Amino acid sequence: MKRIRNGLGWCGLIALAAALNLLVWTQQFFSPLVLVPLAAAAVLGLAWLVLLVLAMVEHRALEDRTAGGLGALFSGAVFLGICIVLYLFLVSWKASWDLTEEGRRSLAPQTVQVLQAMNTEVEVFCYFPLIDEELVAIARDKTLRFLEQCQRHTPLLKVELLDPSIDRAHLEAMKVTHVSVQGTIVLRSGERQRVITLTGGSPRLEERDFTNALINVLREAETRVYFITGHQERGLMDEDPQKGGSILGNLLRGESYTTEPLAIKISAPEIPTDADIIVINNPLMDFHPVEIEVLDEFMTRGGRLLVLIEPRRATTTGQGVADRMFSFFSNRLGIKIGADLVCTDKTDTPLQLELTLDNAPFETVEEEEGKYRGAFSLKHPVTRGFDQSLLFQSVRSVSIAENAPEGVAAEELLRTTPDFWAESDIEKLLQTRQAKRDDGERMGPVPLAIAAVLPVDKSKNPKGRTDARAVIVGDADFAANGSIIVPGHLNFLLNTFAWLSESEDLIAMRPTGRESQPLILTPLQQRAIAWVSIMLTIQLVLAAGLAVYLLRKRHQ
Repeated sequence: MKRIRNGLGWCGLIALAAALNLLVWTQQFFSPLVLVPLAAAAVLGLAWLVLLVLAMVEHRALEDRTAGGLGALFSGAVFLGICIVLYLFLVSWKASWDLTEEGRRSLAPQTVQVLQAMNTEVEVFCYFPLIDEELVAIARDKTLRFLEQCQRHTPLLKVELLDPSIDRAHLEAMKVTHVSVQGTIVLRSGERQRVITLTGGSPRLEERDFTNALINVLREAETRVYFITGHQERGLMDEDPQKGGSILGNLLRGESYTTEPLAIKISAPEIPTDADIIVINNPLMDFHPVEIEVLDEFMTRGGRLLVLIEPRRATTTGQGVADRMFSFFSNRLGIKIGADLVCTDKTDTPLQLELTLDNAPFETVEEEEGKYRGAFSLKHPVTRGFDQSLLFQSVRSVSIAENAPEGVAAEELLRTTPDFWAESDIEKLLQTRQAKRDDGERMGPVPLAIAAVLPVDKSKNPKGRTDARAVIVGDADFAANGSIIVPGHLNFLLNTFAWLSESEDLIAMRPTGRESQPLILTPLQQRAIAWVSIMLTIQLVLAAGLAVYLLRKRHQ
């Protein structure tokens, strides 16, 4: 009887193992290949249990081995229950580590900040065709998982999955004329709407595109940014891959800014009344007195100004050519632009400067505690939470003027490490390519960017602002197409625009476009991976345990 009982038990375990293996391989629970061995396992297990109970009644006591087996079975059941409870706790906690190359399990600070600041409902319609296409399925699943993460930060984000071939009436009501076979996402809030079309060999909803679209639909009015022209500035529409300025314009438009070029006519000088921010991007010529006057008037009515000025690029040949522009910055804004070139003799590239968060180089510099974190100011919103690096190929000093106008509040944003200084003999430095500090030249840390706030009369400007704002940076190439793609560069620039436009909710580290090409597997490969990772691993462990048990039993 005991042999029969043991035989039934082993046959039941074998049948159960076969059923589980077939279930993982076929992924079809109601398939006869799964149900037949599963039913056999249930019958054999029930027969084993009946014979065990009869043996217990016949001997009126549990044999030691039987008692040990039941104890092990009970302990295993308790352990399994503990694991299930822990799993349920983890699922409800929704905690995870982001180990993906794409960063798909965590959101960028800016995305979280925008979601948490939402005060109006945003509808997200996901149009994915219900077709048997692997890339579409991957794009759909990634999009829904990403949107689920976003919904954890706000209850105002409503997500709906639709099939464009079935919900044609909904598409027409949304006035969406074109949908991609790989997926189309529509964000709507009130009357504002943005469409994101998924395309390419690895279609997915990029966090950067989603965040920009979300900012667009949440903003009630767009900020107008004018780029000054007429002084050989870097062109807003220049698509040169290295020296152009088109990427900056695209980034601004992505965050709901309206960008336009502006040439101030000497015969009819005027800055449009709808201008929010004026950008002077690497001028090679000085400004006319009439232009200076118009800029002064713009600042008086609460204007915002961003100046990117490359070393030795602000003037042409001759003496005093930039006096008018530089004097305006100093006398009106309290910002002094140095006629110098920041360099060091500690590296093989004396003009290249990397600004980081490392405080170690500054340990010997006496300064107010908590004012800086490495090269970045901790006091100003633009750089307060900055966690990336900037790389300047050449830069000039920009500092707070000694005799700043009354009421002007200026702060340093960026600085060099102590081993840099402001070289005044630029011609010699560029000819010899050897840096040597002379007496009287400013030693590091040298300030490189200044932000200033000027009080204005609220009643005298149409936008009702109480202050004017300006930021001047002693470099311009870091904003060119060839360099702005560096995350630190674009975040610094876009944070600057957010501060100038009083959109502090946009000052954060933006999501990057990290991509990881999906691995497309055939159904057979998917089943094989699932079987190896689940059943094969478990069965190898059990086989090893059984082998140890049999060896110990044989040699005892």
